[in-house]
Amino acid sequence: MPYDNIIVDFDGTISDSRRDIARAQLWVLERLGAEGFREEDLYPFIGLPLGETFRHILPAGMHDRIDEASGLYSEYYPPRSLLTTTLFPGVRGTLERLHSGGKRIAVASTKRGPGIRRVTDHFGITPLFDRLQGSDGLPFKPDPAIIHVILAAEGWDPEATIMVGDTAMDVMAGKNAGIATVGVTYGAMSEDQIQAAEPDFIIGEFSALVPLVE
Repeated sequence: MPYDNIIVDFDGTISDSRRDIARAQLWVLERLGAEGFREEDLYPFIGLPLGETFRHILPAGMHDRIDEASGLYSEYYPPRSLLTTTLFPGVRGTLERLHSGGKRIAVASTKRGPGIRRVTDHFGITPLFDRLQGSDGLPFKPDPAIIHVILAAEGWDPEATIMVGDTAMDVMAGKNAGIATVGVTYGAMSEDQIQAAEPDFIIGEFSALVPLVE
């Protein structure tokens, strides 16, 4: 069936920000004396809330420093968030096509709102979105709160709305909100991991979203 409304995750779905995020996390780990990590070791945790990220990657004996790690990251990352970040292939053209075709598009991200806007402004894609919804003051996915906020604020029909993301948390948030879901295989999780979350659809490139929603 066609979907008039599309909710997309951001990091790992729209923007390939892995290197900038991982480098910032490495900087924090080095400051805390936790060494031996590589950038690629940190990729699977991108998209998680900061506290949860550092709970995964800090040794158990350093879990009392999770808040400190999160604070250091929050100071270090924003001014360095666009050094290597790019849009994934096909994202710009697909967003333009969907927007010009009358589809309504919103972002639902664990980033804060200003962080989303910094990236969309940088790439000139802000006008293509109806709403940029960060997790400011909201429970993180897989809690469906962020999706409920978008649906209520925009007056969107859940049956005509689909959630697109690169992690199990994105898929589960969509399921918990009672909307259709799409898992992408080019982000943080492998195809097998995305399949395990049982989204309604799986795509290997963002442009493949077009026939799904039209």
